[in-house]
Amino acid sequence: MLANLSRRFAVAALLTTMIGGSSALADQRTLTVYSSLDEDQAKALADGFMAANPDVKIEMINGSTAPIIARVIAEAANPQADVIMGNAVSALMSADALGLLESYRPANYDAVSPVMRDSRDNPVWVGIDAWAASVCFNTVEGEKLGIPAPKSWMDLTKPEYKGHITMPSPLSSGTAFLAVNGWLTAFGEEGGWKFMDALHENISQYGHSGSAPCRQAAAGETVIGISYATPAVKAVNEGAPIQIILPEEGLGWEIEATAIVKGAKNMEDAKTLADWVSSRDAAQISSKFLPITAYDDISSLPENYPQGEKEKLLKMDFAKLAANRETVMTEWGKRYNTKVPPKQ
Repeated sequence: MLANLSRRFAVAALLTTMIGGSSALADQRTLTVYSSLDEDQAKALADGFMAANPDVKIEMINGSTAPIIARVIAEAANPQADVIMGNAVSALMSADALGLLESYRPANYDAVSPVMRDSRDNPVWVGIDAWAASVCFNTVEGEKLGIPAPKSWMDLTKPEYKGHITMPSPLSSGTAFLAVNGWLTAFGEEGGWKFMDALHENISQYGHSGSAPCRQAAAGETVIGISYATPAVKAVNEGAPIQIILPEEGLGWEIEATAIVKGAKNMEDAKTLADWVSSRDAAQISSKFLPITAYDDISSLPENYPQGEKEKLLKMDFAKLAANRETVMTEWGKRYNTKVPPKQ
């Protein structure tokens, strides 16, 4: 009798647990998030938020900078995303100019670094981190071909690199756009386009992903990939023969930021995510991927991350970059789009 009662209580307890679990799942809300962050970083941030907010599930859609913004523009009449978590500030400001972003001051807004804040009275974005252009060089393939590692951006225009360089297209990639703006900053308007004309002669192909050139270099598909440091560090730590080069003229860079989409269907949860992404906990996670976070005192360089990146960052005018974004992209497309393959 006691054994039967024990079994009945055990079954009842199990059913209660199952029903309670089902109820919890049924009560869980879904937040749709578009992100152009490195996918590993985006997942780590999403996991961190969901651990702190178990009643909210993030549905993440990853993509390059320009396609994410284009998607938000296309969906303006019926927004599908609640939050853009990680997109170039210059691109977000372009979206804001079209009235597509919600003004919101996150709970931790005043605690983050001033450079990581939208300084307007009605801010629409708050920074997560910053990333900069760099060069990924395959030392094994370079040695086979007798090609030395470049030290500068101008080195990449030398004849020995012809056909051995890949980079993203700024028409789709924020990484490419910050590189282009870096060259226009370092060399001036006329000098920047002159440099890109010469570089174009040595480019084998422009792709659509900011991290792809480093992955291609790591796989030996190209000798040099113009990209950013995070995928290069990952490749090095996985054993790829990659040298990460920070060209001596200086580095174009951008802030990756979070913004709420105007008309978001889950506005309160969107604000909760913006609050959390601007927190120290979120910055601790981002510091595992990039050296510059929203908090000046939080920096934890991943193993094999190149030293001296902060010192080589160029002085960028982000308001000007946003204002000139379409003009620069149009001019770039006219000059170089012949080497951009169709999207798969």
